[in-house]
Amino acid sequence: MIKPILLSLMTLTLAAAEPIPASAWQPVSDQQLLLGSSFVSVGDTGSDTAIRLSGSVQRSGRDPFKEVDPFAGAIHYLGATPNRSVDLSAARTLSFKVKGHGQLAVSLFQKGTGVQPYTQTVTVGADWQQVTLDLASFKADPHQLTAVAFGRNTPGTLDVVVDDIRIQ
Repeated sequence: MIKPILLSLMTLTLAAAEPIPASAWQPVSDQQLLLGSSFVSVGDTGSDTAIRLSGSVQRSGRDPFKEVDPFAGAIHYLGATPNRSVDLSAARTLSFKVKGHGQLAVSLFQKGTGVQPYTQTVTVGADWQQVTLDLASFKADPHQLTAVAFGRNTPGTLDVVVDDIRIQ
């Protein structure tokens, strides 16, 4: 009885219009998880809600028999633990402000799909731009979401600032 109540309160909190705090984001890369060659740092911007992502995404040359899909970025786990899913079916959008250069992969993870996310790519410019993505366009099950991530999933440099990240 307590568990459904707590999950309902967590869902309401996550779906609220408050931005996700910068302290809630963790660095993640293929180097950390799969012995890949990519790296990332999640830097402080002086803001409670902004994260700076700096790094490099590279194809791995460590094991010629196992090709690792390259990635580097920051991840925020939506549930109390990394594999706990959260029901965000009441939420409709993922919005944020971004500036930097290149491509930014925005990914949603759901329970049961492992490390294979549902991803959309946004082109980033030097000036701040507001981005609003329809959660339904990711094709993920909103009842089973486990994490949201920002980063890069193709070889190249990662240098962006993401702010005011909201799921609502």
